[in-house]
Amino acid sequence: MRYRWKLFWGIIFVVFTNIFKVISPRIVQRAIDLLEHSSQISQVGRYAFLIVGVSVAQGLFLFLMRRTIIVASREIENDLRNDIFWKLESLTSTFYNQMPTGDIMSRATNDMNAVRSVLGPGIAYSVNTIFAFLFVIPMMILISPVLTAIALIPFPIMAILVNRVGKSINRRYEKIQAQLAAISTFVQENLSGISIIKSFVREKHQIDQFLELNTDYVKKNLSFARIYAAFHPSLMFIIGLAVLLVLAGGGKLVIEKQISIGQLTAFMLYLGMLVWPSIALGWVIGLYQQGTASMKRIRHILDAEPDLKDGPLILQPLKTQGKIEFKDLNFSYETEPVLKNIQLLIEPGITLGILGQTGSGKTTLVRLLPHIYPVKEGVLFIDDRDINQYQLQSLREQIGFVTQDTFLFSDTIHNNIALARPDASREEVVRAAQIAAIHQEIMEFPDGYESYLGERGINLSGGQKQRVSIARAILADPKILILDDAFSALDTYTEETILKNLKTIFPDKTVILISHRISTLQNADHIIVLENGQIVQQGTHGELLQQAGLYAQIHQKQLLELEIESVD
Repeated sequence: MRYRWKLFWGIIFVVFTNIFKVISPRIVQRAIDLLEHSSQISQVGRYAFLIVGVSVAQGLFLFLMRRTIIVASREIENDLRNDIFWKLESLTSTFYNQMPTGDIMSRATNDMNAVRSVLGPGIAYSVNTIFAFLFVIPMMILISPVLTAIALIPFPIMAILVNRVGKSINRRYEKIQAQLAAISTFVQENLSGISIIKSFVREKHQIDQFLELNTDYVKKNLSFARIYAAFHPSLMFIIGLAVLLVLAGGGKLVIEKQISIGQLTAFMLYLGMLVWPSIALGWVIGLYQQGTASMKRIRHILDAEPDLKDGPLILQPLKTQGKIEFKDLNFSYETEPVLKNIQLLIEPGITLGILGQTGSGKTTLVRLLPHIYPVKEGVLFIDDRDINQYQLQSLREQIGFVTQDTFLFSDTIHNNIALARPDASREEVVRAAQIAAIHQEIMEFPDGYESYLGERGINLSGGQKQRVSIARAILADPKILILDDAFSALDTYTEETILKNLKTIFPDKTVILISHRISTLQNADHIIVLENGQIVQQGTHGELLQQAGLYAQIHQKQLLELEIESVD
C-alpha cells in the first residue's frame, strides 16, 4: 500500500496525542490533593505550568496526526478518482448501454465525496476513538476498578444501538444515492435535449416529473435524517447515564474514604474524555455506513470488466492495407439477432456503399470494424488477420468513424478537428477542413479556427457539425474511413465535393459509405443492400438497377420524390 507509512506515522501521532491527554487528569488529581495540605499549596503553580506544557504537546501531536492522515486521505482520493476515470475510459459500449450517464456522474462525484469523508475525518476520528478508549479506561481502572465497572454499565447498550442503527443508516443512504443518481440522469438528459422539450412544449411536464423525483429524494433524506437525528441524542443519554452513575458511586466512595476528591475529579475528567470519542463513534459509524454504501456503488464501476480484450498484434500504419472480410458472421444485442450470416469481402482502396432501411443492421455492421462490439459468432478479418488478434488502440488508429449523430466538445474548432492528433499543425488542420469543404465557413467566424464552440457544437448547423467531424477523421489519416450517414445534413453539391476530394487525395483508402440516399452511393465501387440483418443484394450501381430488388425499388422511389420536389 503506497500510503502505509503516512498512515503508520499518523497512528504514532495518535498514540502520543492520547499519552499526553491521559497525563493531564493525573496532574489535576495531584494538584487537588495538594490543596488538602496548606503547606504544599505553593507547588500547585508548578502543576499548572506542567498542565500547560502537556496541553501544548498534545495539541502539537494532534496537529501532526490530522495533517498526516488528512493529506494521505486526499492522495488516496486523488488516486481513486483517477482510477474511476481510467476505468470509465477503458470500458466498452456494453457498459454504457446498461448504465445511464447521470448515474455514472453521481457515482464519480457524490459517492466519491462520501468515500472521501471516510478516508479523511472517518479514519482520523476512528483511530483517535480507539486509542482514547485503550488509554483512558486503564487509567480509570487504576483509580477505581469498581467505579470503572459502574461507568461502563451503559456501554453495551451503546454497542447494540450502534449496530442496529448503523445497518438502518446504510440502507437508507443507499436509497438516497440511488435517487440522487436518478435525478442526475433526468437533469442531464433534459439539458441535452432542451431544444426537443421546448419544440414539443413539454416544459411543464418535465418540471412535474422533476418535482416528483425531487420530492421522493426529500422523503428519503428525511427518513435518513430522522434516524440519524435520534442517534446522537441516544448516545448522549447513555453517556449522561454513565456520568450519573459515576457521581452517585464516586460520591459514596469518597465519603467512605476509598478514593480522594482528587481521584474522583481525575476520574470524571477521564470519563469526560470518553464523551467526545463516544459521540464521534456515532458520527463515524454514520460516515462509515454512508461511505460503505457509496464505495459499493463505486466498486460497480471499478470491478467492471470490458468485454473486449487486447490481442497480441499491432496494426502497423505503414503496412496496413485496409482489406476487410466478414465470414459467417452473426451478431446479436443480448438475445435479439441483428446480423445474420454476413459474407463480404472488401478489397483495399475501394469505396463500399451500404444501403438499407432503418433497423436493417447497417450501423451495427460497421461498428464491428473498430471493435466497438465483440465478434463472437463468425470471423471478421482485417488484412487477413482475425480482428480479435489486434491491440484495440492500434486497430482504432487505422479506422476513422464519422456518424450522423456528431459530437463536438466545448473547445475551439482547431482543437475539435485535431482531437485525434493534438500535435497537428495549423496547416494540417486547414487542409483537412478544406477536404471536408468547411474551411471557408470556419474563416467566416470572428476568430476563425480559434473560435469556441458551445456544448456539443450548438452554435454550428447540422451540416457544419458533420463536416467538422469529417475533417477530424481525415486529419487522423486512417487507412479505413467509415462515413455512417455522415452527409445526411448536407446538400448534394457539398456531398459530391467531399467524396470527390476523398477519392482524388486519398485513392488508396478503403472508404465505407452508409446512406439512405442512392445518389450518395451510386459512384461506389461496390454496394451492398441490407434487409433484416442480411445482405440481400450486392454489386455496382448499374448491376443493382438491373436486378428486380430492393435497391431498384428505393432508387425508383427517390427519383419520384425528386420529380415531385422539382414540380413544387
